[in-house]
Amino acid sequence: MKNLKLLGVFVAASSICGFAQTITPNNPPPHQQSSTTLGPSVNNGVYIPEHLPNRKPIPYVPLREADVIWQHRIWRVIDLREKINHPLYYPTDEVSAKRPSLFSVIKQGIISHELSVYDPNPSIYDPDEEFKIEEPYSEAQKAFVHEVTFMKQDTVTGEMASVTVPDTIKPSDIKQYFVKEDWFFDKQRSIMDVRILGIAPVIESVDDKGQFKSYKPLFWLYYPGCRNLFSRYQCYNPYNDAEWRTYDEVFHKRQFSSYIKEESNVYNRPIVTEAQGVDALLKSEEIKDNIFKFEHDMWNY
Repeated sequence: MKNLKLLGVFVAASSICGFAQTITPNNPPPHQQSSTTLGPSVNNGVYIPEHLPNRKPIPYVPLREADVIWQHRIWRVIDLREKINHPLYYPTDEVSAKRPSLFSVIKQGIISHELSVYDPNPSIYDPDEEFKIEEPYSEAQKAFVHEVTFMKQDTVTGEMASVTVPDTIKPSDIKQYFVKEDWFFDKQRSIMDVRILGIAPVIESVDDKGQFKSYKPLFWLYYPGCRNLFSRYQCYNPYNDAEWRTYDEVFHKRQFSSYIKEESNVYNRPIVTEAQGVDALLKSEEIKDNIFKFEHDMWNY
C-alpha cells in the first residue's frame, strides 16, 4: 500500500514537471496565445445572423391608376446634422463592413454597377425629375471627386492665397439628402400613402475663399432601383442592438426627420424663392398640415 502511494506521488510530480517544461516564454499556453484574425468557427456575437443575407425589400401594396383619387409631389431635405438622422450619416470611415453609412452603400452600389446615376442638371433648379438623363459609369465616377479651396501662405511673397485642389468625397462630406416623393390617397384601401421616387446625396458648395455658397446634389438615384441594395445593409438602432433595421426599412417606416423644400405648383419653383429662414420652415409645416387635413377631411364623423 505504501509503495502504491509513492508511485502515485511520482506520477503526479512527473506530470507537473512535464507540463512546466512545455510552458516557456517562447511557447505560452494555448489560452494565452493571441491571434489577429478570426477563424471561420469564431462567431462575433451570441447567435449566427441568418436573416440579413436573405432580406428582401418590403413589398409595395399593388396600386392601380384608378385607385388614386388625389396625388401631390413633394421634395424633402433630410439634414444629417439632426440627431435623429445620425444613423444615416455615421460611421464616416468607409471601413465598417457590418454597418456602413448610407453614402458608403450608395458608392459601393455605383462602383459595382448595381445602381444607375441620373444627371442632377445644375443648369436649372428642378433636377431631372423624370429620370431621363442617365449618366455613364465614367461620369458617375467623376461625381465622387470635388474641388476643395483653402487659404495657403505663399512661400515667396508671404501673402495668403486661395488654393484649389481635387479631393475625393467622403461620407463626412455629405450634409443632406434630397428626397422626391409622391403622396396619394388610395380609395381602395381608404388611406393616405407615400412612395419615394428619388434620392440625392448633397454636399456643401463653397466659393474661392472657402466660404459656404450653396448645397449641391451630386446625382439623383431612382429609389425603387435602390431598394434591393438598401435591404442588404443595416442601419444603427440607438435603442436596441437586436433590432437593427435595413436602410430600406428606415425609409419605408419614415424613421427620419425632414422638412419640405418644394411642392408641385403652377410656377414650378421652390419655397426659398418666396420665403427664407423661419418663414420657409413655417411654409413647410403648412404644406404638411394641408396634406394631413386633406386625409382628415375624407372622413365623416
